[in-house]
Amino acid sequence: MSTADEQNRLLRGPRAALQRARQDQATWADLAYCAVQDTDEGPVTDRNRSARFAVLWALQYDRRPQDLQLLRFLLQQQTTYYREAVPWGMAPDLTLAGFLVAEHRQVDDLWLHWDAKNISFDTALGYHLYHLLTAGITASAEAVRASSHPDRDRILGDITSTRHTDTVVEEWLDQQRARFPANPADEGLKAWSYHAACLGEREASRLFMTEWAASEPRTDDTLNTLQFHLAHLGYLAEAVDVQKEAVALNESWSGAKGSKLLALARLQRRTDDFAGAWQTLQEAQRALPPDKRGIEQGKWRHFVKECFLLVPNAPDTSTAQRLLAASEQDLQGIPRLWMDGVLDAAIAAAEHIGDPQALHRYGELQQVAARERAQEVGRATRPSPSGPATS
Repeated sequence: MSTADEQNRLLRGPRAALQRARQDQATWADLAYCAVQDTDEGPVTDRNRSARFAVLWALQYDRRPQDLQLLRFLLQQQTTYYREAVPWGMAPDLTLAGFLVAEHRQVDDLWLHWDAKNISFDTALGYHLYHLLTAGITASAEAVRASSHPDRDRILGDITSTRHTDTVVEEWLDQQRARFPANPADEGLKAWSYHAACLGEREASRLFMTEWAASEPRTDDTLNTLQFHLAHLGYLAEAVDVQKEAVALNESWSGAKGSKLLALARLQRRTDDFAGAWQTLQEAQRALPPDKRGIEQGKWRHFVKECFLLVPNAPDTSTAQRLLAASEQDLQGIPRLWMDGVLDAAIAAAEHIGDPQALHRYGELQQVAARERAQEVGRATRPSPSGPATS
């Protein structure tokens, strides 16, 4: 099937879902955030995320004044989803929901935008303040001044800065319109791939991304995007092939090559290719800087962590024990072991083998690392003689 045929097929469902939402508000319950957790310790997911995104995506291509109430509901649900189920990061689905509401330029919506912006550290940085200002800076400031919102003064301080003008906000809106075009034909294949993934359409997403990559130069950026997306979709064998190409591209630069090899080993481990992953890790070690305590110490932590994570994939107990011993040897001399989850991986490897002595050693290392972390954080936050710390 061609990409054009897939695009037409993919949009049929979202358009039908939008039509249902417009005709019957009772169907909105199927678009609301609905927490699902497989186990007590497992991550929380949202049963209705794909259904909600389908309607949101259809609204991008069919914008009507009467849809504002629906758009507000979708933004509220996206905000709840991010607050309850997304510990870090921010995807374009939240920005799209916010932009489609902001396009209506209603001053009362600034509170919805403020809630979305203040979900997390990542949304505070990634959800633009200008979402709050599309009704006009003067009108927005007056609405905030007249409110009793607990963040009233904070919001006023942010929106009344002299660097914010209605002209700049309008330019930002134009940029968002280009980012989220109203015509599906103006969307790039990479965007189609991300949309398909949000809908759970793995094969369509793969088709769009591979077609996009085929039209791009085979650069690091292209290969990284392709490999990451294929792996995210679960096409691990294809992701391995792409990552091998990325490794070959960095043959002459040992620093970049080491990182690429670690990514390749991670993928090979996920495909249960123990021999391939172990061979790649040995090659990665040769590309790592000799100074474990230098500025690239993080690469050493990630390398040893990957070695520990590979232990359960070993074909037999004897091989697993040898790998555990080699990993522990490589752990020596690496600073800041409280970072990057390296000791968690070590403990899991020791538990897999059933080695109580190794478990005891790694438990002691974890206690030492926790004290070191507390000391380092304390130094970073301790007020200086001239005044409070700014970090």
